[in-house]
Amino acid sequence: MKISPSSKLVLNYLEIPNGIGGRGGALRFFLLSQGIPFEEKLFALGEEWETEKKRLKESGENPTAKTPVVFVDGQTPLPEHIATARLLAQVHGCASTDVYKNYIQDLVADEYQGFRDTWVDQVFTATDEEKAAYKSEGLPNRLAQFDALYSKFMTDDFYLGVSEKTKQPLWGDAACFGLVRDHIVTGIMVRDDLKKYPKLEAMFSAYEKIPAVAQWIASKN
Repeated sequence: MKISPSSKLVLNYLEIPNGIGGRGGALRFFLLSQGIPFEEKLFALGEEWETEKKRLKESGENPTAKTPVVFVDGQTPLPEHIATARLLAQVHGCASTDVYKNYIQDLVADEYQGFRDTWVDQVFTATDEEKAAYKSEGLPNRLAQFDALYSKFMTDDFYLGVSEKTKQPLWGDAACFGLVRDHIVTGIMVRDDLKKYPKLEAMFSAYEKIPAVAQWIASKN
């Protein structure tokens, strides 16, 4: 495939109400933080999304029919948001020159995937009893785990690591920020809950102040 910093990127994703980000939101926050230009094509939940899901699968553009998918120059599809963020970081020279720091981003992003799946289940399929159990035990345990991961692996004052080029956080941090924010936006937790997890709170507070990120969030309020 051909891709360069001048390639046109279009993020195809669901239009989720109330400023919820989902997996596409994590990728969006990464692109915004790094200043990588992109456009969006959003599909409404329901018939519009089901039609696009079927098209993605039948066309072979993404056999799993999952979004987000970034299209490069209107042709090449890039599915899977973490892999896409990592690739675009490399294309745009944003990935760290230290391979260990990139490993840290991958390490935490790998662990994030299961946490993200749990959030999806809680929002869309869990019973009231399951939601109560998650809020009281499951979520605090998960947040404590990620706070510990940040304590052990962070290589910056606030983040797991930053790009030497842009001085902004990379894909693992974008994933964690987006997921914590989605828990707050969907009412599973409140912002003050982060006070129990100082590393996550510091990351979240710093990330939401990144100008392009802050501007996007303000547009949804």
